[in-house]
Amino acid sequence: MAFKLSTLRHGVRIATLGGCLLGSAAAWCDEREANYQLYPEIEGERKIVGPLVGHVTDTTASIWAYAGPRTTPLILEVEELESKRPSVDVEQGPPQKVRLNATPDPKRHHAVEFKVTDLKPETRYAFVVRLAEADDAAESGLFATAPAVGEPTKFKLAVSSCFGGAYRRKDGKTEEVRGEYHNDSWHLLMGERPDFQMIIGDNVYADSTDYNHLWDAYTLERVKNRPFAAAVRTIPTYAVWDDHDYGPNNSDRTSKGKDDALATFREVFANPPREKGADKPGIYTKFTYGGIDFFLLDGRYFRTPNEDKDTPQKTFLGKEQIKWLVDGLKESKAPFKVLVCGSTWMASSSDGWRLFKHARKELWNAIVENKVNGVMFVSGDIHRCDLQMHPPEVDGAYPLPEVISSGLGSHGKYDPMGFATIEFDTTQSDPLMTARVIDGTGLETVKRQVRASTLQVRPHSEHSH
Repeated sequence: MAFKLSTLRHGVRIATLGGCLLGSAAAWCDEREANYQLYPEIEGERKIVGPLVGHVTDTTASIWAYAGPRTTPLILEVEELESKRPSVDVEQGPPQKVRLNATPDPKRHHAVEFKVTDLKPETRYAFVVRLAEADDAAESGLFATAPAVGEPTKFKLAVSSCFGGAYRRKDGKTEEVRGEYHNDSWHLLMGERPDFQMIIGDNVYADSTDYNHLWDAYTLERVKNRPFAAAVRTIPTYAVWDDHDYGPNNSDRTSKGKDDALATFREVFANPPREKGADKPGIYTKFTYGGIDFFLLDGRYFRTPNEDKDTPQKTFLGKEQIKWLVDGLKESKAPFKVLVCGSTWMASSSDGWRLFKHARKELWNAIVENKVNGVMFVSGDIHRCDLQMHPPEVDGAYPLPEVISSGLGSHGKYDPMGFATIEFDTTQSDPLMTARVIDGTGLETVKRQVRASTLQVRPHSEHSH
């Protein structure tokens, strides 16, 4: 970044943050033998890995950083830049300035997650993370807060998957064995100026549940993949996993060491904490942005093996997660409810919801019985992008829009190095969703628009025949 924040010392709030953001979830997680040291090739280049901007609301922002094992704090300094709102009636006053301390938590691999509060809606901020004992060891970034709760708005998000480098572990050290996935599509994605992004699986190709290996793979990815590193320090980032960043290819609930993979995921991202059932395993959680509800699903931890016979007992999400999801859908008043999963609905014949007919029917029956309107699906995995509209699967259901965004790092036949953007407009009387696929040349290859009114459960009289 070209700017450098001045050190903020007067008229600021100072807070010390410690512990795990998902504190109650830490109880199930045993102490691990971990290698916390930064690799020499990383430490020689930078003292701080990240930062990564995570979950933002209209008044808060979470920022992740990692500097290896230490007992001295990291410091976050934030300064207001400008409002994104077209007109602001209230008097602005002087720019906000915030300074936070955070002591690395050994229970989170010495990672730090700052939570900045009392921010202004739809406002841009600059920040810098620095070491307390070395003022010149600093990494800067930008973020913008979400629109004010309850106000109609327009916003854009980007979706990508299958972009990480491939990493293998040998003699106690993780090394990148394929780095061609580092590419300029991240610059194209940033050029779309999304308000936030979702990275939805195969964010690294570690192909293992080994705790140290996964941690080192994520760390190396955020240093070696420079375009990706630039994106996550300037765009609020939400994540789910798929198979290669959870375990081996096509892995499921039987994967040995899956709790180590879960611990790593929770430690390297800054997703919002799960409001209900935070003590339960799995990465699933939800957030609201601009009046739209997003359900980040865990398609691996609870999943029955693909090859098992498709019976009512074959599950994709598991009992706890499906109950959580249905309860959340029933409570949602959003015109669109976005289900986000690493696996596709029907596009893959070897690894996805297509192999789970009973699980799909269970979800759709719950949607219809509870008159849940506006459900759509976002997925990755298959190394190509597409915008699909699936026909109703049960009586009373409506078509299911699916945005498939996969292979931002893949040189495949279709949409090479592509990604998707999704725009929501809730200022219209009939809210509108617009999805686009953009390939690695910057060309828009597919576009689809869906009105909320077309995603409505049909009355009984229309499906009683």
